[in-house]
Amino acid sequence: MKIDKMSGTHIPHTPVSTRDTKPETAEPVRQSQSPTVSVNTRMIDQAQSELGTLPDVDLAKVESVKQALARGELNLDIRALAGAVMRFHTGHE
Repeated sequence: MKIDKMSGTHIPHTPVSTRDTKPETAEPVRQSQSPTVSVNTRMIDQAQSELGTLPDVDLAKVESVKQALARGELNLDIRALAGAVMRFHTGHE
């Protein structure tokens, strides 16, 4: 492939203006006398501390499900499980 210069395609130089401009000054930030804590923030903090005391996983329930699977009392539908995992992880619930 050959690239040729085309005649008449010269773009003239445009001068850049350099005006003296002062930077804009921002308004001073007002600082409050004391931080305010809303009721919602207190409730969230309380809920988080209560949740922190709970176990992440109900280990007793996990053990009972394991035993039920081992005894053959629970049927596992692999397709339904795979579909649920895909819906969960792709956000199509």
